[in-house]
Amino acid sequence: MGEVLSWRRRLWPKHLEMMVPIVFVGTVILVAAVYLMLDFQRMRSGVVQRYHTQALNLAQWTDRNLDRLSGLVRDVAGRSNDLCSPEGERGLRQQLGTAPLLNVEFQGRQDGCTLRPSVSLDDLCAGIADRDPVQIPLDLGDGRRVLLDLNGACLLEAVVPPGAEEGVRHRLMPVQLGRAGPVPSEDTGDGADAGVWSMFTAPVQLTAASHKWPVVVVISVPESSLVHQWLATVPVQLSLISGLGLALWFGPMSLVRRRLSVEGQVRNALRRGDFFLAYLPLVDVASRNWVGAEALLRWRHARHGVLMPNAFIPWIETSPLIHDTTRWVLLQAARDLSHMSQKVPDFSLAVNVPPVQFSDARLVQMADEAFGTRPLALCQVVFELTERQALDYDAPALGEVLRDLRRRGAQIAVDDFGVGFSNLALLGMIEVDFVKIDRSFLREEAWTEPHMLEAMVPLLRDLGVLIIAEGIETERQLERIRNCGIRFAQGFLFSRPIELEALLDGLPALPAPAHPA
Repeated sequence: MGEVLSWRRRLWPKHLEMMVPIVFVGTVILVAAVYLMLDFQRMRSGVVQRYHTQALNLAQWTDRNLDRLSGLVRDVAGRSNDLCSPEGERGLRQQLGTAPLLNVEFQGRQDGCTLRPSVSLDDLCAGIADRDPVQIPLDLGDGRRVLLDLNGACLLEAVVPPGAEEGVRHRLMPVQLGRAGPVPSEDTGDGADAGVWSMFTAPVQLTAASHKWPVVVVISVPESSLVHQWLATVPVQLSLISGLGLALWFGPMSLVRRRLSVEGQVRNALRRGDFFLAYLPLVDVASRNWVGAEALLRWRHARHGVLMPNAFIPWIETSPLIHDTTRWVLLQAARDLSHMSQKVPDFSLAVNVPPVQFSDARLVQMADEAFGTRPLALCQVVFELTERQALDYDAPALGEVLRDLRRRGAQIAVDDFGVGFSNLALLGMIEVDFVKIDRSFLREEAWTEPHMLEAMVPLLRDLGVLIIAEGIETERQLERIRNCGIRFAQGFLFSRPIELEALLDGLPALPAPAHPA
């Protein structure tokens, strides 16, 4: 069993088996992280574009309002040369009563004054904590000049969308004229110099300068607002990513896993023809002639070379591929038996069949497909029951399959008799033609009292079964089974498993037909 597990780990290494889901999950997480970062950047770009457009619209609206205030002041100044006079003050209060003014400073040719608005800012700008004072200079000519101190935040309140995101600030700020045009009087940068990560962590700050007045509209979007907007879409994005990951895992990735797994490799081997049959000759002990052979499945693996049966057969026997594999073995054995029979007409061929298949009617169908349906089509075929697991020999399905095979001429052999589940009780439940004594009874270090082999042979002969000795490697072992009266044997003493061409070369040629005189 340890050898089987070792070879399975070579065919489908444990670290690869563990790494596939780990690598897949890691890749999905990496892709999801990159996607979410790009999605955040996409969302941020959308926010920048939206607020940039809003800033331009607010700048245009501010221009129109300042033009209107300028026109009102000039209209009052046109009717009264002295705005500090009671008539001038009354006119300004009437015209500018609803404007969010902190104060109005008039500078004449000789003197000046400061006018306080008649309406309180607390009444005009309820809930506006920021003052954002902005000074708008108006030149009235003739040495007269007016400075309007506006509350910028209150001025913009009338047009700021009521559903604006929490934490977003809309400000109207003064600028000073520099060489390169209007420059904000305070830093309004968006953190572009903070490095690559600034696009993910820096707040958004957008400006739109007035084309007529020394003011600039500034919209500030803090990181918390950006994250809040983005997090609102994350559950949907994660659902899409999870759905895509599951679709990949059970779709394309399942194909990759099947191709890399033992099952996938076996399926590909069947399709490509990487399997082949080697034959272990069955020898008549008296003459040492080859009277039959046992078909042994081999795998010519592209990476590991030729694999022995213990590397993959136990796994195949417990997988859905057992029927495909057995079908391939029977078809190939039938083709090869036709060549063997041309040299030795009564040459027998043994095929190993897993116990579970003896209870499946498909075994009979596969035998008919391979060897034909003529009467006694299986008369040269021996089905070897490889007893690696317990089997219910009283099951009706098993008895029916064995009867169908026997009606077609097949013979039944029990492999590895004396170990595992193969015992004398088995011979009382099913009809058996051959018993293959396990090689463990023939190892010379096991020749101790009592002599198990010598005790079994008479009993098996009385039960009417023929005995085949497995694992004969020395002349001494051969002499022992000859003394026991065992007629047939297999082992490396006679031949190792060989392919069809070598087996045919070892068979005697048929005598040439006699020509009539």
